[in-house]
Formats: sequence, C-alpha cells, structure tokens
Amino acid sequence: MRANHSGHTRKGRRGFSIVELVIAIAVLGIMFAIGITTVGDTIRRQRLNSAAEELKTLAGRTLTTMQQENQMTFLVIGKYVAGVGTDAAVVIDANGNNVCDEAIDPNNDGLLRDDAPRNLVPWRMRIPADVALSNVALNGQVFNTQWARPASGTISAVIQCDFMGRAMIPATTAPTPPATAISAPATGPATVQLSHEDMISGALTPLVTYTVSVTPLFKASVRRVP
Repeated sequence: MRANHSGHTRKGRRGFSIVELVIAIAVLGIMFAIGITTVGDTIRRQRLNSAAEELKTLAGRTLTTMQQENQMTFLVIGKYVAGVGTDAAVVIDANGNNVCDEAIDPNNDGLLRDDAPRNLVPWRMRIPADVALSNVALNGQVFNTQWARPASGTISAVIQCDFMGRAMIPATTAPTPPATAISAPATGPATVQLSHEDMISGALTPLVTYTVSVTPLFKASVRRVP
C-alpha cells in the first residue's frame, strides 16, 4: 500500500516575518551607525596628530631654509580662515631687516603663499579648520580666549631663526632704512598648543592636546597630553 504524500505540508521552510525583518534592519542600522561614528572619531584624532607633526616638521624647515638660503627666516602662524583653517609657513627675510614684513599675503585673504612669491614663502602647511590653537602662542603673543582661533591680522604668531640657528623674537615694527630692527633672543622654548574643537567642547573624548615647542637653538619637538 502506497502512502499518499500529495497533501503533506512541508515543515521547517518558513520565511522571515515582517517584524523579524524590521528588527534585523534596525540592528544592522545601529551597527552601521556605530561603525561610522568610530571611523569619524579616528579620522578626527588622526587629523589633530598629523597637524602637530606637520607643524614640527615646518619648524625644522625654517632652520634648514635659513642654512640653505643664507637669509634669516621666520616660522609664521597666520590667522584663522573660516571653513579653511589656519596657515603656517616658512617666510624668508628677503630684505634683511629682521622684520616679517614681506608681502606674504598680498590679497589679505589670510592664506599664506597662495598669492605670494615662492621665493618668500617656500614652505607652507594648513592646520585644518576643526583643529584649534591655544593662547600659549609663539613668542608670548596670545589669542582672544583659551581656544580661540587666530582671526585678526595676517600674522598671529611668529618666531625668527637667525644666522646662528637661534630662535629670536622678531621686531614688531619695521625700522627706518637703512637701520636694522633688533630682535631679542628667545629665553625659553616657544610653544603653541593644538587640540580638536570637538575635544574642547566635550563631543569627542578624551581631551588631547599637542604642544609643539621650538627651543632657543631652534630645535622643534612635539608632546602629547595625555
């Protein structure tokens, strides 16, 4: 006698219900959002680290440029430009008056070297717009508040490297020709601190600061806290 299987209901082959699909999609969405946030945080931390290391490298180029060109040079931090960032540059003292008064920003847009002669500004870096500078600025100049971006004038901070490779505090005003302005030797490390704006606001933790220092013998270093 044959068993009739034609009316047999196949069990164990059941599709996902709408509720299960919704839950699965929601879980995947949460995992994706967490992944995106983690990647974004990593990118912001890396951008801050890179800015500090680039600024240290730029300080080293100030010294080597002075040696190669046989002209006094300046390490310059410009003003903050909204949506763009803050430029830092190596500037050559082409007229030899010890004053950083060359046309490094002819159109006064706050961006160094974009419209200046390359023989005056051979090196430049751009500190990203989301990286803030502290008021512990080069040569004792201060910004408006602790983490305010330098926004006034073309130059926010400047330190000079002389023919002996020493860090100098340059004169703030140009002398009457043919006189030469007198620069004061740096008596201690000139420093500038960098951090991320989201760390300062608490949106990204922990608060990490990088201190880039230039010693009186114009040797640059970078230190991270914590």
